[in-house]
Amino acid sequence: MRPIGSAAQWQADRLDVQAYLDRLGVTGPLEPDAQTLRRLHRAHALTIPFENLDILLGRGIDLDVDVMQSKLLRSRRGGYCYEHNMLFAVLLERLGYEVTRLYARPILDAPKPLPRTHLILSVAVGDETYLADVGFGDEGPLEPIPVSDGIVSEQNGWVYRLARVKGTDKEWVLSLRRGDDWFPLYWYATEGHHHIDCVVANYFISTHSSSPFTGRVFLERIAEDWRLNLNHRKLTLTRSDGSVEVRYVVDAEVRELLAKQFEIELTEEEAAVVVAALPAPEPS
Repeated sequence: MRPIGSAAQWQADRLDVQAYLDRLGVTGPLEPDAQTLRRLHRAHALTIPFENLDILLGRGIDLDVDVMQSKLLRSRRGGYCYEHNMLFAVLLERLGYEVTRLYARPILDAPKPLPRTHLILSVAVGDETYLADVGFGDEGPLEPIPVSDGIVSEQNGWVYRLARVKGTDKEWVLSLRRGDDWFPLYWYATEGHHHIDCVVANYFISTHSSSPFTGRVFLERIAEDWRLNLNHRKLTLTRSDGSVEVRYVVDAEVRELLAKQFEIELTEEEAAVVVAALPAPEPS
C-alpha cells in the first residue's frame, strides 16, 4: 500500500516537529523504524486527551495544520480523531515514515451501522505495515499493531486483536478483549484517502445533529493501566483488570475536573459554556 496524492495536501512542511516532540516529552534519536513508531504512538496516546469541547464552544474543528498544532501542542488541549491522527501522520512523514490515511467504520455495540468517519493510519516500516491510531479515545490502542491476520497485541493489560474479514484481502476488524469475549471496535478497508475526504467527513461529524460529538460533553484520557471517560455528566474510570467505577459530576466541579483529570485548562467563560451544555443533574 502506498500513500495517494501529493504530500503537499497534508501541509507536513508546516509542522513544528520540535514543538510536537516537546509536547510528548520525547528526546533522543528518532530513526524511522518500528521501535520509534511504538515510542511516539505510546507517548501521544498517553499525553494528549480526546475531547470535543471546541464544537460546544462554537469554534468548530479546523483541519489546517497550523490550527491543529496551535491547539494540541501549544495550547495543550486535546481533540478528536481527525486532529490526533492527521497531526500524528504528518509528524511521522516528517521523520521519514510512509503513511496512508484510511477510514474506519466504528462497530462498538451500535444497533445500526455507524458512518465510516473514523480516521486511522497505515504506516509502512520496511517490509511490515502497522495500524496506528492515536485518536480512538479510551478504547484505542497504546501502541501500533502489526497488520497480520489474527494477531493479538497485549498492551499493559489491554488486549487487541486485528483480523482479516473472512473472504476478503483488503478488509480488517480491530477488536478489544472484554472478559472472555472480543468486542469489535471498528472495521476498515485499505483504501487510501485524500485531505478533502477528511474535510468532508470532519464537517459531518462536527456539525450534524446525529453525530456523537455535537450537543454533548465528551472527553477521554488514557494511562497505561486505566482509562477515563466523561460522557455528559457520567464519569467512568476503567482499569486494565476490568474493574469499573462510575459517578456523576456536578456543575461546580467541572472546570477543576477538566484541569486535574484531563489536563485541559478552560477560562471561566469557557467552562460556563461547557456546563450549560450538560443535561440536568441526576435527581438525588
